[in-house]
Amino acid sequence: MPNRTRHYSSLRVDKTTKRGTFRGITKSKAARRIELYGIANKLAWEQIPPNQKNERPDISLRLHASIRRQLKAGATDAQDIAFEALKEALVPEPHS
Repeated sequence: MPNRTRHYSSLRVDKTTKRGTFRGITKSKAARRIELYGIANKLAWEQIPPNQKNERPDISLRLHASIRRQLKAGATDAQDIAFEALKEALVPEPHS
């Protein structure tokens, strides 16, 4: 039996999901987001006083969520991201 090679079309079809086509971000964009996240998180974390870190253990989660939200929205300046994350994380919780 002869050795047969498969011939694939040069056209690639993007995988689809319920939300549309699945196109991952490039490695360079992912690396830039990771770098921005680390810098912004460090800047924001250093500005929080130790007593607030102890009083509100969820503050790190709030910073994380805020920074991720801003990066997904396309923010590119680490200082602006950190400042906005601090404003969101330090807002006092309403007591029910």
